[in-house]
Amino acid sequence: MESLVAIIFDYEAWWASEIDSKPSADVKYLEVLQAFHRSLFLRGIAVDMVHPSASLEGYDLVLVCTLYSITDEAAAGIAAAARAGATVLVTYFSGIVDENDHIRLGGYPGAFRDLLGIRVEEFHPLLAGGQLKLSDGGVSTIWSEHVHLAGADAVHTFSEYPLEGVPSLTRHAVGSGAAWYLATFPDRDGIEALVDQLLAESGVAPVASTDAGVELVRRRADSGQGFLFAINHTRSPAAVEASGVDLVTGTAFGGTVEAGAVAVIAED
Repeated sequence: MESLVAIIFDYEAWWASEIDSKPSADVKYLEVLQAFHRSLFLRGIAVDMVHPSASLEGYDLVLVCTLYSITDEAAAGIAAAARAGATVLVTYFSGIVDENDHIRLGGYPGAFRDLLGIRVEEFHPLLAGGQLKLSDGGVSTIWSEHVHLAGADAVHTFSEYPLEGVPSLTRHAVGSGAAWYLATFPDRDGIEALVDQLLAESGVAPVASTDAGVELVRRRADSGQGFLFAINHTRSPAAVEASGVDLVTGTAFGGTVEAGAVAVIAED
């Protein structure tokens, strides 16, 4: 499968982040991960779910979402991907403990502190239903942090008490890539705007032009022949810019996938 985006997924980090005695019971491992996956999915961008220990070679965009626990080796692999040219995004409550649930010393965000070029002084979980305004005009919920820059640049900040002027989104140039840090959970518009920035920087784009809600994946045979899989998850016909034979119907692909239908296009 031709995928240039990896989302780091680890069941153990999921479990560890949601057991008792955490700063906030409202932090759910899957929520921010699903928000980014949804945004990419609706854009027709294929995503691989990758274990932290797996190789990240070949990925231009790597998302590390609420990865509470991580080994030294896995953290080094993520940092190496950024140095090699990938755009890496790490979100709040990541890198806090090692694989034995031991707190990492030296300050938060622990395993990712040097990569991100920041230091977190204090967590500021939000009360249920609470919001904080952001400098880009959006709002955030669930979580916030008092972030200090230590080499990174502030992209956005919180714009109201108690964190007015404190970075909410940072970017740190690393090698030939970059490491971003998201210190809160933005609303949907904020997620979409951030995804726009990450895609622009990483150069990742859908494998073909299509309407929102169409899942696209390209696979290649050993011969180099491309096969474009297009799944229309919407209730309306969707346009897909591709040419070739639709192996589902056995006829030339006409440029449209019907509502709820699938096309498998052996590309010209």
